[in-house]
Amino acid sequence: MRGMLARTIWLCLLPLTCAAADTASSQACGVGAPGGQWSSAAPWIAGTSNSAVAVSLTPEQREAWTDYSKSSEADWTRLRRQYLDRIDTWRSHNLANVSASVAFYPFGGPDAANLFAFFPDAREYVLVGLEPVGCIPSSIANYTPDYFNQLRTGLSSVVALGFFRVDDMRRDITNSELSGVLPLLLFLVQRSGMTITDVTPIGIPANGVLAPSASLNKAETSGVAIQFTDARHGSRTLRYFALNLENSRLKRKPGTMKYLQGLPQTVTLVKAAEYLMHKPYFSTIRSTILTKSSVVVEEDSG
Repeated sequence: MRGMLARTIWLCLLPLTCAAADTASSQACGVGAPGGQWSSAAPWIAGTSNSAVAVSLTPEQREAWTDYSKSSEADWTRLRRQYLDRIDTWRSHNLANVSASVAFYPFGGPDAANLFAFFPDAREYVLVGLEPVGCIPSSIANYTPDYFNQLRTGLSSVVALGFFRVDDMRRDITNSELSGVLPLLLFLVQRSGMTITDVTPIGIPANGVLAPSASLNKAETSGVAIQFTDARHGSRTLRYFALNLENSRLKRKPGTMKYLQGLPQTVTLVKAAEYLMHKPYFSTIRSTILTKSSVVVEEDSG
């Protein structure tokens, strides 16, 4: 179904939101895989394996990563038990016959885990948040004990509450070496059981045709594409865009609107939008969601 007839599914779950932030890391950083291979770098960042980099670690790094690995495993287990496993159960009863190639999560920030939980079979995932993509340390030597502490702090609200809070995200990114949401995305994609194979900076120019950032002179909207695989689905893509969805901001970005309106029919998640789309100055994204979505899963703030 299309337009105002899009099916809306209500759920009673805690919300998610995001915040604006923009800072530079105190260490040299980029979007390349430290050590050269994402298949080994992502598990290292997510705390699941350090086998590929172990020989290059200092004793201090090894101890810090081991502590981080244990604590992040406990955090992920708590998140699954309190939220994601319950979403799996709810989905099996309410979304059993729902499918789409694209899952869309406006106002989602870096919350890949919830989008995977609601729509595990999508081929493409599109998330939008206010936070910049940022970067990660380029060298293994720059993954200090403080960096891992900051990464865990950045994830603490989603682990405890099932969503990212505005003030927490602003503080955790602005006042740390994280610089943006990229390390949080890598953690959540990897911990969700995926194998990350590539990460590419991307942008949307004025013509609305998505392209790698390196090929663009100027982009209206910047983002990142994370390619990943799993045993069941093969290769898939998650795209995150740093974008303010207020009407006045979107009006200045006609290419970005072309891109959003050109997406295939989607399934859409609205979680912790803080009642933004009830307001007239968010009518553009509201209309886009109703036009593009076959199903909208939302809680009250949607």
